Amino acid sequence: MQALVLAAGWATRLGALALATPKHLLPIGRGCSLDIVVDRLCQTPNIRAIHIITHRVYHPQFVAWQARRTRPLPVHIMSDGTRSVDERLGSIGDIAYFIAESRLQDDLLIVAGDNVFDFGLADLATRAEREPVVGVYDVGSLELASRYGVVELDTQGYVTSFVEKPAQPRSSLAAIAIYGFPRATLGDVHAYLAAGGSPDKSGSLIEWLHTRRRVAGHVFVGHWFDIGSPDEYARVQELFGAEADQAWSPAQV
Repeated sequence: MQALVLAAGWATRLGALALATPKHLLPIGRGCSLDIVVDRLCQTPNIRAIHIITHRVYHPQFVAWQARRTRPLPVHIMSDGTRSVDERLGSIGDIAYFIAESRLQDDLLIVAGDNVFDFGLADLATRAEREPVVGVYDVGSLELASRYGVVELDTQGYVTSFVEKPAQPRSSLAAIAIYGFPRATLGDVHAYLAAGGSPDKSGSLIEWLHTRRRVAGHVFVGHWFDIGSPDEYARVQELFGAEADQAWSPAQV
């Protein structure tokens, strides 16, 4: 299995916070969200290598980040060649770019690089060897769920509904941009785009895919944050910044 970390966003919602530094490298405790994601991937059995895809502008900063760290798995930094928001490929476009450029023949685990979490990925990765799976987290309220792709699951844990940022969510289960695909289903990414699907939001792929084949939902339990907005980044900083040594520290996950 290969792992792909999505880190080519321009973080427009973060405003001045991410003008000079990609949000994935913004400080959180003694590390950053990318440290958390990569450390968790390194702890996941069966992953042979980790690939981080970004754009041309931030590529040097990710290369510098990699040079300062030692990991038990190979970590490769890839640029998708884009240089501006107007040129962006989108999350699904970047996934398709990586699959094509790497000529991928392995199962694939995908994680958005702005996730902050303290749970393991091994169970989802194991299931992804058999069938497509999306990571799901109960955000605890319908109001908060409206910010995300909202998922409903049947009694066997398969996706029955996926709606991106609904005005009136019917579930508090949010898709959290952690996905797994067996190698036999990687062609679904290109099929989705060929059918006219938007390349922008990764959840849109699941919204399309679950109506064509069974997609499992893996419900994570623990702490999870998305630092895509200033309020969420501030919340993470409050919990895991100055008090990191007294609580859960990203550098220790």
